[in-house]
Amino acid sequence: MKKFFVLLMLTLIVVGLSAEMMVPTEKQPILRDNVIETSKAKVRSNTREMPEYEFVVQPIDLVTNYYDYSPGSYNSTPVRVQPDAFGGVYMTFHATETADATRRVYYAYIDANGNLSNVGTIGTQDLHEGYAGIDIDPETGNPIIAWHVNQDPASSDLECVATYDLYHLGSAGLWVNPFIVIDDDIPSPLQPDDEFIWPYIHVGPSPEAGKRRVYLQANNSYSSSDPSENPMIAFADFNVDDFNLQSTLDWTYVTIPMFDDWNQSIPEWIRPFHSFDVSKTDGRVAFYGYNTNDEVYVCYNDNYAEGDWTYTSMAIDIDTWNPQNLDGTYFFLNDDNEPYDLYWAPIYAGHMTSVFHNGGNNMTMEIAMGLQTRPDVPGGDSFYFPYEIFPYIVQYDFTTDEFNYRMADPYVNPAATNPNYVWDWDECYVPWDTDNDGEVDEYHDDGSVLMYNGWPIYFWNNDVAFHENNFKVAVNEDQGWIAHLWQDGLKNKYYNDAGDEDYIDWASIAEIYMVVSNDNGETWSEPIIMNAKADDDYFEPAFEDKMPAYIYLGDEIEDIGDGWGKIHMMFLDDNSFGSIIQGYGEDLGGTMQYAAMKVKFADSNSEDFEIIPTTATLQQNYPNPFNPTTTIAYNVKEAGNISIEIYNVKGQKVKTLLNEHKEIGEHEIVWNGKDANNKDVSSGMYYYKMKAGGRYTSTKKMILLK
Repeated sequence: MKKFFVLLMLTLIVVGLSAEMMVPTEKQPILRDNVIETSKAKVRSNTREMPEYEFVVQPIDLVTNYYDYSPGSYNSTPVRVQPDAFGGVYMTFHATETADATRRVYYAYIDANGNLSNVGTIGTQDLHEGYAGIDIDPETGNPIIAWHVNQDPASSDLECVATYDLYHLGSAGLWVNPFIVIDDDIPSPLQPDDEFIWPYIHVGPSPEAGKRRVYLQANNSYSSSDPSENPMIAFADFNVDDFNLQSTLDWTYVTIPMFDDWNQSIPEWIRPFHSFDVSKTDGRVAFYGYNTNDEVYVCYNDNYAEGDWTYTSMAIDIDTWNPQNLDGTYFFLNDDNEPYDLYWAPIYAGHMTSVFHNGGNNMTMEIAMGLQTRPDVPGGDSFYFPYEIFPYIVQYDFTTDEFNYRMADPYVNPAATNPNYVWDWDECYVPWDTDNDGEVDEYHDDGSVLMYNGWPIYFWNNDVAFHENNFKVAVNEDQGWIAHLWQDGLKNKYYNDAGDEDYIDWASIAEIYMVVSNDNGETWSEPIIMNAKADDDYFEPAFEDKMPAYIYLGDEIEDIGDGWGKIHMMFLDDNSFGSIIQGYGEDLGGTMQYAAMKVKFADSNSEDFEIIPTTATLQQNYPNPFNPTTTIAYNVKEAGNISIEIYNVKGQKVKTLLNEHKEIGEHEIVWNGKDANNKDVSSGMYYYKMKAGGRYTSTKKMILLK
């Protein structure tokens, strides 16, 4: 974030309260004067500590791509890491290899040694394909991929097709013929014009012994009024025999009544922005995101997408105060020179991914929160301030049914009363009060309020901000590591939007930000900042002479020892800044690339970034489900106090099972299904949480069936 002040109002743009996944709903901008005096500007300090990192695989060219927009889809994770036994990385993306070629879906395979082994199209027909999703079968290492395509020239409808690579037979590239999973013959509770596209693929456990379940989640491109993409889920159970038989699998189809109602304005129109994920440890699946009612929400099912769904949400329209200049006038004024009522709410953050972590008990995502105005009159206009948008991490805890949010890059003004203030969870960042003491940090000599700015969006133009946001996440569940990445275009916005000649060198450069946690998101590092500007403090040589856009992280952060995690990424090295698909830049194409970096995951509150050692590990209980007793095993790696507590689904403590000193070694304890009063508990789901030495926490689920 850069700090500057404005003599007149920042440009105000009408908030687009509804938008389509690919094309936003029409909105009418209200133009205001926008005056920025860079002589009074301050840039961020370069003295902030950030985690150590190093690129261990320099960018590798995959294919030329003239389709320079969201090549790895919107809310999917198109980079998937095979389990350790296989050691490779699969990627999928759409590309147009020449300016007049057909857009096709491609795959690339990086072998266990980090070499590009395979790259090419998957299907054999020259059809217009796009927006692919992918996941890996953990047992065979086989990838399963889906995309949308029109296979019937007589119809304009798109179908979702799927295929898989028979990697388990010895090599990558043995793709079976793509087969249709969703088309217009699939039953839907809505209109016959429904069209489910933009498919994402996830693989998780199956309720059938010896099998896994694959989920293809697609979004509805049709709505009778405003766009509102209710999802459809197709799922199928499979094992290696199905691969060997080249089965098209037996699919079951599910839509969610609540999202169907939103789509049809029952009782009101609501638009969701979310991603989908599947727990790797049990049958929980979930949509996680925000909606046009200014809520963050999770909609989940604990039974492999079968049966009822649970929806829980939290309002995230957060009121804030309107700062006053030294002469007592308010800074943010309407046309009548009356102060606006201000609040923060999600905006321009629809292209996010979310993941389960902490044993499937939490979900995390990243969104943007923007400064907005309450309407002056009922039904009146609402506005947002395009230079006051900041990235936030939002986490949900299934055990407590609680959401928490945290600013991902909370820079504190050195002129603040307490420049060492640390922003905590559930505190909304105020860029003119960066130490949260209720007072303006700093004024200019003329008495005007000074504030920091944010634009966590790749491209500078307000009109395409809906399209050009990109928030991605990767995890390592075993270590409790999380990495959130976004692309920041504030400096290129200063030049291209505000006309600030001091930033002419940033005219076609966006920065890459990444924050990391090594404790399941309890604490976070300062951001790793990378850019391609050779004379800048944050210059990253791996991006020299490149224009990285649409960066996608691999799903899994690999543990490579000594506290280092390996993060895989895929991106478009664009040849002209801005997407020609969105009407900006030149039609010069770019190159799809793969790279990998290692990051030292360390105590994010420590100046020397010490690695927190794993002091213990908690195992899954057995049997599970159980009746009436189950055994909980755990491994102590550093002698100390160990506690194990049982909680019900409401987050209420049922019993403290263990709280005592334990020596190094393997241990186990039995729970007999009784509470702290020695009374039998009822059937249902329970959680057991272990803490060790004040540094290790792990929570897992178990089911008591009587």
